[in-house]
Amino acid sequence: MGKSQKPKIHVVYVEDEPSIAQLLVSGLGLFGIVVHPVFMSAEALLERTDRDEFQRADLFFFDIRLPRMTGLDLARELRARGEQRPFVLVSAWPSPPKHELEAIRARFLPKPFDFPDVIQTIQNLMEN
Repeated sequence: MGKSQKPKIHVVYVEDEPSIAQLLVSGLGLFGIVVHPVFMSAEALLERTDRDEFQRADLFFFDIRLPRMTGLDLARELRARGEQRPFVLVSAWPSPPKHELEAIRARFLPKPFDFPDVIQTIQNLMEN
């Protein structure tokens, strides 16, 4: 008998730059990680939290610099609503202060993406 295949990891990504979103979708897809859907704004995600693709997500990636509501604000709002799944905040800008990340139980990854770091972060979050 062959090895049983691990279930796919599902990521929901909020990113307002389509080219960067596509890079992450393609890169993670090579590792069997499904990024679906990609939302262009925090508000778009908040309007769809009752949908299946939100419900089946294993973790969330949020760009910090989004129009209107930031990725940090989105993470705070979802935690206030009781969301417990892991958050990864991404940005080409410096990381938020450690205490802010701890308050929302989030990890930070810099852009441009270093895919070994991205994969390691996802694996670590899925093991906890």
